[in-house]
Amino acid sequence: MDLAKLRSFIVVAEELNFRKSAEILGMSQPPLTRLISSFEEELSTKLFERSTRHVKLTGAGVYLLKEGREIIAKAENIEREVRSIGKLKAGGLSIGFSTTTFMASLPQIINEFQDRFPRIKLQLQQESRRWIIKGLKSAQFDICFLEGVVSDPHLEKHPVHDEVLGVLVPKKHPLAKREEIEFKELKDETIILHPKKDSGSFYDTISSLFKQSGIKPKVYIKKERESCPILVATGKGVSLTILGAQNFAPRDTKFVPIKQLYLPVSVFYIPENKNPSLKTFLSFVSESSFIKNKHAECLMDVMRL
Repeated sequence: MDLAKLRSFIVVAEELNFRKSAEILGMSQPPLTRLISSFEEELSTKLFERSTRHVKLTGAGVYLLKEGREIIAKAENIEREVRSIGKLKAGGLSIGFSTTTFMASLPQIINEFQDRFPRIKLQLQQESRRWIIKGLKSAQFDICFLEGVVSDPHLEKHPVHDEVLGVLVPKKHPLAKREEIEFKELKDETIILHPKKDSGSFYDTISSLFKQSGIKPKVYIKKERESCPILVATGKGVSLTILGAQNFAPRDTKFVPIKQLYLPVSVFYIPENKNPSLKTFLSFVSESSFIKNKHAECLMDVMRL
């Protein structure tokens, strides 16, 4: 649809007077009449009922006026945003992230973004899930990377990556010989978890998943200065984690995927944030190749099955 013709149609539809509309558009009446007729031919639809005295909208014209206003407003907003991004020579962005998202796709995303936008200065800060959300809502962060679901009406999210979920075990553990396991096979294991105050809904999701599977595992809650991979390596238990964790885990541990489970990773932000660098970053993530198709069940949805 030709936006120039749509804009002209909107003026005529609002004025219902071709002479006055032509003056507003800075043109004479005959070319405007031809333009509207051409527009109607393109749409194979009559938009106006015309007589010598009156001009009124048809049903199709009423619908197009409503939708057309929204299309033009959207197009003008996109134009403003593109111009704003195009003028962006330098800027800054504060990013909060969790340990899990760092092990997933964060380093690759950051490196490629910096290659493309070297003059946008990034400040990166790793925090617990609870402090990341608090920092985002208090404007300490422009954007944050988190795994799982955040239930907060003030935040928007954009999916980034679906990470295979699995378990990190000692290399001498019987499960280490397997290519993948069923979730129920963890029934006799000690599961290492972060404190509920730090992991929020993820802790509840894991607990519900164990309950649904009929498993009552032994649980080890890691202390503030303890590391899950080191706890696994020293025999304290096994840790639920993502595929990317194997790149950072001790050599005497092994990651074993859990069949048909993945953990969603998303970027979260405040929609009212006007930082132009944020819009640039969101556009970059949206068009990048990091987003994966789902080939398994999302951990956050699996309780509905």
